[in-house]
Amino acid sequence: MKTKRLPQRIIATKKFAALLEDLFGKQVFLDIESSDRVVVHRVDSVVASVRSPFQQIDFFRTPHFGLVLALDGLIQAAQSDEHIYHELLIHPAALMLPRLNTALILGGGDGCAARELLKYGELNSVELVEIDQAVVDLSRVHFKELNEGALDDPRVKLIIREGETFLRHRAGSPYELIIADLTDPYTTTGESTELSRRIYSPEFYHMIKTHMSRNGIFVLQTGGITHIRGTDRRHLEIIDGVRQSFRWVATAYAYIHSFDQIWTITLASDYEHDVLGLDVEALLTSKTVANLRYYGRASHVRAFHAPHQAGVSAED
Repeated sequence: MKTKRLPQRIIATKKFAALLEDLFGKQVFLDIESSDRVVVHRVDSVVASVRSPFQQIDFFRTPHFGLVLALDGLIQAAQSDEHIYHELLIHPAALMLPRLNTALILGGGDGCAARELLKYGELNSVELVEIDQAVVDLSRVHFKELNEGALDDPRVKLIIREGETFLRHRAGSPYELIIADLTDPYTTTGESTELSRRIYSPEFYHMIKTHMSRNGIFVLQTGGITHIRGTDRRHLEIIDGVRQSFRWVATAYAYIHSFDQIWTITLASDYEHDVLGLDVEALLTSKTVANLRYYGRASHVRAFHAPHQAGVSAED
């Protein structure tokens, strides 16, 4: 049987465009992970492509990931594995709280974090603060199958505003749970942007704490790790900054295929929570939380045991 000949692996960059079309077809998504690594995905169809006042928003389908949301060229959520990220973002913290009546999501305009929170019947209200109306509008239409209509649930109060500004001027009862589902903490070169420097900072953490209940938990994504010496420096610095601002910190780890990294989600509080002593299955049952695809007792224990980072330290 005649098969298509694979190309020579080392080629001149000038030949790259022709090679892409030969192997992948007319449309590809270039996932630029760093200055020396690019992952190429074939695009079956572009669902929506919009330039908002804040960012480039793209919804497209790929053979491996299904429907994908990318912001400014970075994958934010993919149909194939967004549930891993969003279930870890919400459920460990939600189960550790003695009650969950009120919650705040900063970012999360795709609606998937809200979807997971709404699985708690005791929850009275969720405030979702998203800077970009276009992300919400497009996700209502194109991500409805994934977010299960969470953006239109009566318990979800949508506020189109920048998160820092909202917190600075907000007056009201403290939240039991605050989720920061915000911009990536650093760029593909490992550097922080002006926005991420403000978000991942002692000043921002202090602002968060002023709106948390005594036992409340703050959850934020803290980037990916690659096990390559030096490249994990920013991730470790961010977690160290969180530790300096909160008495208790725990980090969950999970490989997200569409991110092509072990991704981290960090929980923080001024109250000492027992993350490894959590009876996950009993709590999920008592709170009647169902339809989880990833999170459970085994994945909880696995997530909160950090992978070995040989030769990597915050000083690298």
